[in-house]
Amino acid sequence: MKAMTLSDLYDAKEKILKILECSDIRLTPLAYAEKISRELNVSIRDALKALNQLVEDQELSYHYIYGSTYIEKNFLKPVCIAEKFVLVPLGLNQGTDSGSGKINIMLESGISFGSGRHPTTRLCLEAIKWSFFKNSSCDLTRPGKGADIGTGSGVLAIAMCLSGLESCTAYEIDPVSLNEAEKNIKSNHLEDRITLVDRPMTEPEHRLSCICANLRWPTLKNLADIIHESLNKKGIVILSGIREWEACDLERIYSHKGFKILWHGNEKQWAGFVLARQ
Repeated sequence: MKAMTLSDLYDAKEKILKILECSDIRLTPLAYAEKISRELNVSIRDALKALNQLVEDQELSYHYIYGSTYIEKNFLKPVCIAEKFVLVPLGLNQGTDSGSGKINIMLESGISFGSGRHPTTRLCLEAIKWSFFKNSSCDLTRPGKGADIGTGSGVLAIAMCLSGLESCTAYEIDPVSLNEAEKNIKSNHLEDRITLVDRPMTEPEHRLSCICANLRWPTLKNLADIIHESLNKKGIVILSGIREWEACDLERIYSHKGFKILWHGNEKQWAGFVLARQ
């Protein structure tokens, strides 16, 4: 095995980060170092040094979860997701548009769902990018109204509005998430366009252009009728929170309700969909 110099580390940085990105499970520092050692043919000691350096560079961070320490991508610096949305921690003072075609979303570093760490959040942002900027069958960049069911941090409602949606109703029942979503909506100057509602969506909200729901499969199944009745004739729904082995059931239920699949993606055994009302 060859010794890893600092220059070697930076040359291999993308490979090292890709190992973490492709892992289906959380990795402890030792488990991560072992993978680096095997794939880059370096010693465990050098692999651990590489991890520590990437933590110092704020590329990675240590997280203490359920009594164990894991390595995760650092979300205390701007992170680009779906090559379109840049999640920016509050306090870094980057506007809502980076000037390079990317959209900056200011987010508080909180504990609610939707920081970008989870694959389902990334799948939804990928689906939003596809729907608003690559989908030619529906023009969502014109003024339209949307809904985000189970908004969490508010990131998906914010992304849809910054992508062109005129307004959005964000539904949430968790008090912590409601507090964080309210702060994030204000930080992105969208108080006049996003209405935060502290209840579940229990009845149709008619003539919506786009609905986003990042929820588990049983809830998505129960919402199928409400979602269908809420969308206008050219409306779409973005769904995630589904395991890959639940995807067939989702396709079957939603096709019976009158939807067709326009796009789907997978990441770490999670699935995401864009469906259109037929």
